[in-house]
Amino acid sequence: MSKTMPLSAHFEELRKRLITSLVFLSGTSLLSFIFRKNLFHIISYPHDWVMGKLNLDSKLYVLNYQDNFMIQFKICLIFGLFLALPFLSYQLYKFIGEALSIIERKIVFLNFPLFFGLFILGCLFGYYYLIPASLLFLMSFGKDLGLTPMINFSDYTSLFFLFTFVTGLVFELPLIMMIVARLGLFKAKDFRGKRKFAILIAFIVGAILTPPDPVSQIILAFCLILLYELGCILAYFVERNKSKICEQTTS
Repeated sequence: MSKTMPLSAHFEELRKRLITSLVFLSGTSLLSFIFRKNLFHIISYPHDWVMGKLNLDSKLYVLNYQDNFMIQFKICLIFGLFLALPFLSYQLYKFIGEALSIIERKIVFLNFPLFFGLFILGCLFGYYYLIPASLLFLMSFGKDLGLTPMINFSDYTSLFFLFTFVTGLVFELPLIMMIVARLGLFKAKDFRGKRKFAILIAFIVGAILTPPDPVSQIILAFCLILLYELGCILAYFVERNKSKICEQTTS
């Protein structure tokens, strides 16, 4: 998107990039549909693990006709979106890139691997820890009463994607802190000065996102504190880099 382009040209470029992105997303969703059996195994693994640990029936049920189609459509679309995310981000970058300065384009380009890496790390944390711990806690209730669980697959997939997406976003904390420091809204010493409040918030978030299990809450809170400390370090290096650039330009 160029500053000198007329408005109609902007809309035309946006239309082309949207069409290109939708075509690519359709391709990745189709690829996900081809491997949907493997995706179903990946999604149902935390549920199967918990059920096996509790010696309960591990089946997931479809309660009506339309869910059989809608669940597969949702899974393939979400995984297709995840696979297409780098390409979609590149299309967005190319559209807004001309309106950015050279330094801003460099910042966006260099920070994207960090954004994507932290998001994947958060999703993996949710997949391997948060979802199994939450399901294990929830399914433990009623076992001593002899209740037989009948879990709706649609409800389970909604919970699965919610937990993985939320933890993926939570793990973006260091990048957000780095951007805030780069914009000059907060300094590294400000973040360090708010460390006590950050620790308190980390335990509150850990209590909200995890079942009422002290071990789970402490582990998640500890991860959030580590992410905050990483953000403090990144903010420090950003400030030091900005000061070096200012010294070079003034000298």
